[in-house]
Amino acid sequence: MKFTCNTKEIAAAVGAASKVVNAHTTVPILSNVLLQAEDGKIAVRATDLELTLEHAFAADITEPGSVTVPAKLFSSYLGNLQGGRLELNGTPTRASVKCERSNYDFHALPPDEYPPLPQATKGSHFTIGGKRLREGIEATIFAASSEEARGAVLMGTLLELEGNSLTMVATDGYRLAKFQTTLDDGITGTEKYIVPSRALAEAARNLGSGEVISVSALGAQSNQLQFHSGDTAITVRLVDGQYPNYQQVIPPKFDRSLTVNTAAFIGSLRRAELVAGDRASMVKLAVSNQTLIITASSDISGNAYEELEVEQTGEDLTIAFNARYLVEVLNHIKSAQTVIEFLGPLSPAAIRPVEQPEGGQQLYVLMPLRQ
Repeated sequence: MKFTCNTKEIAAAVGAASKVVNAHTTVPILSNVLLQAEDGKIAVRATDLELTLEHAFAADITEPGSVTVPAKLFSSYLGNLQGGRLELNGTPTRASVKCERSNYDFHALPPDEYPPLPQATKGSHFTIGGKRLREGIEATIFAASSEEARGAVLMGTLLELEGNSLTMVATDGYRLAKFQTTLDDGITGTEKYIVPSRALAEAARNLGSGEVISVSALGAQSNQLQFHSGDTAITVRLVDGQYPNYQQVIPPKFDRSLTVNTAAFIGSLRRAELVAGDRASMVKLAVSNQTLIITASSDISGNAYEELEVEQTGEDLTIAFNARYLVEVLNHIKSAQTVIEFLGPLSPAAIRPVEQPEGGQQLYVLMPLRQ
């Protein structure tokens, strides 16, 4: 193969693809990215067999063909180039690159060893605005478990579809994030997909700026999901399993609530957390007489006391939370005011923005700590 292209375009494509590569893979070909030249475009693909990213850009192609090059090495090289034109000559064992007055040869592996794209047998298909999908992903995936010991299901995010409605849910057993929105083009009936949260993060990063994102179930068993927008596609193997019944975690009703300034609340919690210091980062919230008192104590650090004016409904309450978890939830609320609803000191609390994001509905549920 042989082609000439813009250095910034190939650097961006290879850089994005290299983030998919597993640095600890024991399969040599999976440490490489695949470059395919045909029909006036270069398609750059990377995979770890669970997640595949492919991005295409325009180029002047002299000889169509394919080559694979070490992802991290090639990405680092391209990232250090100045703007200009790059010429690449590829064979099954070598990629020769010329840019201005520099010449580099990179060892390559045969492209026919590279894993093929998944079968294109399509199941359900829907489309959604890129901004709404990105907001939904950012509002939920942080609550998914990051511990492999908890299992792949809790490390994933549930996509629940019904007609034109999409509900995204992530939980690690201590907190739950839920985002509801409307699809541009929905499905017939209902579907549930458990998508690895890492894959959704890549979708938000690489596709979130697209106006519309097309999503299709692939494979004979519909066990893969492909997100596509413009010249970029991300294909992910779905998690096989049963997602927890998240509806059971959300109390059907609450008997008291408070409305608080979001930024002021975050600041108070961050300061109190410094004193709490232990693994649970326990802070106590006492609500009384339209006032929220935040306290924390530690034998090593001392005592913390913060006081905020709030709008209170219902009886007084004292409840304890993990400050770090509470701050993480509040960091994903863009509204100036936040509502927290309670049922009692040992029941889950619901957290919502007063002003919901355009086109979406956010809800967070947080388990309290025993005092």
